[in-house]
Amino acid sequence: MRSESKSVGQRSGSFTETARREQIVGGAIAVLAENGYSATSLAAIADRLGVSKGVISYHFAGKAEVLNEVVRSVLSEAEAWMSPRVAGAASFTEALRLYIASNLAFLDTHRTEIFALTEVLSNARATPGVAETFSESHQAAIAALEALFTGGRKAGEFGDVAPRASAISLRAAIDAVSGLIREDPAFDLTGFGTDLATLYERASAR
Repeated sequence: MRSESKSVGQRSGSFTETARREQIVGGAIAVLAENGYSATSLAAIADRLGVSKGVISYHFAGKAEVLNEVVRSVLSEAEAWMSPRVAGAASFTEALRLYIASNLAFLDTHRTEIFALTEVLSNARATPGVAETFSESHQAAIAALEALFTGGRKAGEFGDVAPRASAISLRAAIDAVSGLIREDPAFDLTGFGTDLATLYERASAR
């Protein structure tokens, strides 16, 4: 149980404690990716970091809170990685290509984080709050893609494309990659990304 000698605001405002929480989340990601959901416990995370279980319990109320933070952390990192890359696009067509390329590049260069995330999401029913946390991010991603397809259509770059159907199907195609690279580490992400971008460009063309 976390000590109540400090307020939540004080704890969250401490650089040292924020760094410690990030370290714990990093340890959880490593354990999840290597050993899976069922083997991930506060004790296992503590062992990974070389600290006592009490250190984990001071900063997090339990496993569920740690795993929710893992989900938030990975999703936030992905957004921070992709947003500036897509924002630099000079057209909707380029934005579509950059969205796909940057998303797949993140999956490729952050495999440990992605494997940890999929472990948590695969057991979402066993972890209160996870489904809601992911759903909020997922719906925001679909809305952003829908806006991209809608914008391209209004600008005359895209033809009579169905924005929502295109957004949902593209998001599903990208989300499937996490399982593919775990099954086959040599999966050709670059080639897949090129093919996926070409497919959606042609489907969206005037």
